[in-house]
Amino acid sequence: MAATARSLLATPTEQLMDAPVVGFAGMTHLGIVSAIAIAARGFSVVGYDRNESLISRLDRQDLPILEPDLDRFLVANRNRIRFSSAPSDVSRCDVVYIAAAVPTDDAGDSDLIPIAALVDGVSRHLRDDAVLVVLCQVPPGFTRTISRVPHSRLFFQVETLIFGRAIERALNAERFIMGCADAGKPLPPRYRGILDAFGCPTLQMRYESAELAKISINFCLVASVTVANVPAELSESIGADWAEVVPALRLDRRIGQYSYLSPGLGIAGGNIERDLRTVLNLAGERGTDIGVVNAWIANSRRRRDWCWRVLRERVVNLDPTARVGVLGLAYKEHTHSTKTRPR
Repeated sequence: MAATARSLLATPTEQLMDAPVVGFAGMTHLGIVSAIAIAARGFSVVGYDRNESLISRLDRQDLPILEPDLDRFLVANRNRIRFSSAPSDVSRCDVVYIAAAVPTDDAGDSDLIPIAALVDGVSRHLRDDAVLVVLCQVPPGFTRTISRVPHSRLFFQVETLIFGRAIERALNAERFIMGCADAGKPLPPRYRGILDAFGCPTLQMRYESAELAKISINFCLVASVTVANVPAELSESIGADWAEVVPALRLDRRIGQYSYLSPGLGIAGGNIERDLRTVLNLAGERGTDIGVVNAWIANSRRRRDWCWRVLRERVVNLDPTARVGVLGLAYKEHTHSTKTRPR
């Protein structure tokens, strides 16, 4: 874990002078990690979810998600966090983040009705000067449709959750991307104060641009994954070793050391698939090109069958009724999430 994150375990218990109270609506993976990270930066936090049993678990410091070091950060900052199932408690907050998970089906289509209902319910309890920030991943155009909160106090913020590295990533943000009704106007001081506590660059843009920025980031990740999977598969048939090729790519500045270059079983986890489906839907409505998106999806489906192809090609006389055990059902290391795992 980064040094900055480690040092926050020893942060004094005193709250920042005149610091804003920050609320998170939706104690999902995103909401829990974000709430703990904000508390670790010295802010008082309200974590709201209408699920009373979930709130009871969190009150007992019994985390429903698996993330390295997250439990330690919860214990170290527990005095700053109040978990609640009462929506009226968000009235204590200066800034409230909508951090619920967006329900998504196996095809990647999102159900925005619960998110809209949460926004509506939370908005009824906001103070007149409070800021509402949509943190969960929504398609371009969603934030602007929110009418219960004045757009001068309504923002969309790109989330940076990475399963397995969530608290480290949340505490050491690379940048903040905010969607605004008017990107040329300064952010409300208390919202700005929260962002400034992280000491990283901030980018302001219109709502739709920020919503598309999140999708575009995931597109670059999909491209990197696919670029690795195609030649990695080829290497198996020509006697090359993909592990020997990867260092050459990481030393190229145009690609870099942080690229997704390890071959895998396709795209998984749910969020990226949702972005691909969102673009397919939007492009279908507007007649823009989707050829590369279809190619990525086709390659991902092929990679999911890699294990079965290897068995058929290399195991002689494999009984078609044989049972094959596969270790590791989570879609990536350091997480217990099996959402849209390769199957």
